[in-house]
Amino acid sequence: MICPYCQGRCIRKGMRQGVQQYRCNGCARYLRSTYRYKAHQPDTDKQLIAFTKEGCGIRSISRLLGISPSTVIARCLRIAQRLAPPTPIAYGRHYEVDEISTYCGYKKKRIWLAYALDRKNRQVVAMVVGRRTKRMLGRIVSTLLLAKAERITTDGLAIYQLLITEDVHRVKGFGINRIERHNLTLRTRLRRLGRRTICYSKQAAMLQAFASIMVWG
Repeated sequence: MICPYCQGRCIRKGMRQGVQQYRCNGCARYLRSTYRYKAHQPDTDKQLIAFTKEGCGIRSISRLLGISPSTVIARCLRIAQRLAPPTPIAYGRHYEVDEISTYCGYKKKRIWLAYALDRKNRQVVAMVVGRRTKRMLGRIVSTLLLAKAERITTDGLAIYQLLITEDVHRVKGFGINRIERHNLTLRTRLRRLGRRTICYSKQAAMLQAFASIMVWG
């Protein structure tokens, strides 16, 4: 048997509940030839990422994979912890920054998903979830300034004028057309970002996790 995690050779290591167990010589993981619960299958994480990118919600993924919704939530959070923006960020690029408004917990509680997009390769280089404050948006802007951004284009929000110097900051018509198109893609594929929906996130961590899987998974 070949280990699906490190491609090492597995040897037999006793029986458990009537099922043959194996132990990998490379990563020392214990495996089985068959699993009763589908969440233990080696390709479960890949299927979770694929279904998330296709716009399936937590309960939809639960029904498709035959596992519990709580397991889907736990797995998605664990997958998101392993994901990170591309490093190192390319120096001297032109970036677009924008925010997507949605809800968290209930309809009166607004929350924003803010991120930066490389205008050349259309890759998300930084992302943060929270209230639209100077502290929250400053986390993205500081990342771009450390990368010596040649230009940062925004929609003209007053907070950006306090964070970005005039020689770098740009506000003009159609200046953020690429990130606006990316916003539409996110709203189409993630139900929790829909404008008229009841599928909003109950916690900001879940919004952060599913957005990370969508852009970096």
